[in-house]
Amino acid sequence: MFEQVIVDQNPHWRGQLYDEGVRRNALGKVVELFELPHILCLVGVRRAGKSTLARQAINHLMRHNEVDPRNILFLNLETPQFSRYRNDVTALERIFEDYLKLVAPEGLIVCFLDEVHFFPEWQVFVKDRYERKGIKFIVTGSNSRLLSSELITLLSGRALPIEVLPFSFPELAVSRGIEVGDRASMLRERHHLRNAFDRYLRGGGFPETAYIENEAAGKEVLVMYARNILYQDIAPRFGIKKAQELENLFFYLTSNVASLFTYNRLASLIALNDKTIKEYLSYFADAYLLFAVDAHNFSVKEQIRSPKKIYAIDTGMAAATAFSFTENQGHYLENLVYLELKRRGKEIFYYRTANGLEVDFTLRESNRLTELIQVAWGMKVEKTRARELKALLKAMDETHVAAGTIITYEDEEEIREGGRTIQVTPAYKYLFGEI
Repeated sequence: MFEQVIVDQNPHWRGQLYDEGVRRNALGKVVELFELPHILCLVGVRRAGKSTLARQAINHLMRHNEVDPRNILFLNLETPQFSRYRNDVTALERIFEDYLKLVAPEGLIVCFLDEVHFFPEWQVFVKDRYERKGIKFIVTGSNSRLLSSELITLLSGRALPIEVLPFSFPELAVSRGIEVGDRASMLRERHHLRNAFDRYLRGGGFPETAYIENEAAGKEVLVMYARNILYQDIAPRFGIKKAQELENLFFYLTSNVASLFTYNRLASLIALNDKTIKEYLSYFADAYLLFAVDAHNFSVKEQIRSPKKIYAIDTGMAAATAFSFTENQGHYLENLVYLELKRRGKEIFYYRTANGLEVDFTLRESNRLTELIQVAWGMKVEKTRARELKALLKAMDETHVAAGTIITYEDEEEIREGGRTIQVTPAYKYLFGEI
């Protein structure tokens, strides 16, 4: 019944490797966790490259794990051939049985279910087959339908989510033909890296738009991405009847990334009550569109009461849907740093000193502050330099963190004061991590 579509979707059975494009950093996480018995769930915003990552994983299994290609089943459940069966979970069992009859695999089967959320009860099939042993599941889905919290409930700890975000800056650089493997190559390529960084800051890291040279066309695509998620994912899933209000709030927030907000203040600006504002913000987070960051406070009550800061999944999408880019470029720079910290799996807060000065990021590990990070467009203007240093030094005194970082657009230096060290680093270098 499903034999033709199964064969069409699995060209690797002929030993044919997929065109990988840019190798995603998240592939390392998939490889690392593959030997565990858990279901691996590639989750993240739409169009971030989850399907491409799945195909990269198939290539890796064939090249390095020596898995028989016919033991790897890839199914894109969003295709028209499957869509009319989406409310019949038994169809997944029939599809799988057709696969078994087609190739009669021996040994461990690796089953990729792409866009798995198109079958609302997919977890019934996956759980049943998982418990029979002999099969490894790797599933992908838009985070608006496939959330880690839901996975924990439905699959009782059997699933491990792996976040897939748009391109990091190193991935974007590779997509632009820039190879950087060490500090020497970074210095050689610094002019190309700075040009690529300007592109990254304004255009973001969605894989498809990374190759669009026309900036206006790229913005149109990014606005389309945002509206599709708002109107086709969030609004239907949560039963929102006035989706225009959802869009108004989203566009307002993308125009004010890296800014403080309270629910009451947003309610007065958008003409929605604070309960609705809170619900909409949770929907944006579920769909991986926007994220709220709390002020650091050891009192949970005070942390909840404090204003929050908002960040977007992608600076390109934020710039495309916002009212202005130029006047907010420092905020977009801060947004890029937030996304990098998120990729690194950090526990992120902002910090407010006792006298009301703000430090953009404080990182916490095991309930202990480990790092303070300030983001500033530049340090050459004396007024700006004094402001940024005053806030960071005060925070270092209060938290007893001996070293701090200021991330800038291009300035670089080391500042030593009273036994404290502050490293000023250009963002394009910081985003490359340890290099």
